[in-house]
This record gives sequence, C-alpha cells and structure tokens, in this order.
Amino acid sequence: MGVTVVRHLAGMAAAWLLFVAEVVVGYLVLLAYALVTGADPGGPLAGPLLVLAAAVCGVVAVPLLFAPAVAVGEVVGRRRGTAAAGVALAGVVAVVLAAGYTALGVTAVGAPGEWFPLVVSGGALLALPPTIVYALTAGGIGWFAGRVARRRAVGAPAR
Repeated sequence: MGVTVVRHLAGMAAAWLLFVAEVVVGYLVLLAYALVTGADPGGPLAGPLLVLAAAVCGVVAVPLLFAPAVAVGEVVGRRRGTAAAGVALAGVVAVVLAAGYTALGVTAVGAPGEWFPLVVSGGALLALPPTIVYALTAGGIGWFAGRVARRRAVGAPAR
C-alpha cells in the first residue's frame, strides 16, 4: 500500500510540473509573438502571475482530471495484462474529461460560439501529456519497487 501511495504521489507531482511547464511554454510563445509583431507584451508581472494561476489550476486538475484517468487506465491495464493499454486508455479518459471540463468552462463564461470547438479541442489535447507522464511515472516506480522486492526475496543485492 505504501508503494502505491508513493508512486501515485510521484506521478501527480510529475503531471503537475508538466502542466505548469506547458503554461510557461505557451506564455513564452505568446511573448515572442508579441515582440515580433510589435504588440504590447504585457506588464512585468504577466508571466509570474500566469505561472501562479497555472500552478493553482494544476493543483485542482490533478485530482479531478489526471488521477481518475490514470486509475481507469490502470484497472484496464491490469485486466488486459499490458501497461500500454492502460496508458492509452488513461489518455483517452483524460481527453474526454478535459473536453467536458473545458466545455463547461467555456459555456459558463459565455465565450463566443465560433471559438467553442477550438478551445475545447485545445484544452483536451493539452491534458494528454501530463496524463501520460503521470501514468508512466507511477507505472515505472511500481515496476522498480516490484523488482527490488523480488531481488530481496531471492536474497540478491538490490541495484
């Protein structure tokens, strides 16, 4: 049980870090675009406040989006006997959940209808990398812990 908690906490941390990194890269792309086109790049606090907002949103997204997707993927992966099927299904579940959450958010703020498909598909696709990193991190730590436990049971030194 302790290994399960540790591997999921490590996966959550990896997903959160990648979520924030995606926002930082997006901000740098927008900043470069503003500098190239001569548009206003924003104030000096635009970048740090955007990263702070992304960090807070990531804390909310991890338990509501990434953790359920990986949990479903792990259950199916165990049934099918392969981790690849679990990671693939985790990605599909994350895309569906993210599309639903993004659609609710776009509808709640009353965004123009012509942007709806673009925003929903963009939000869904941006959820895919952190989900995959979460699933691979949790799976890798679980695999490593199992390998160490098997070596200790045999009596060989764990490397």
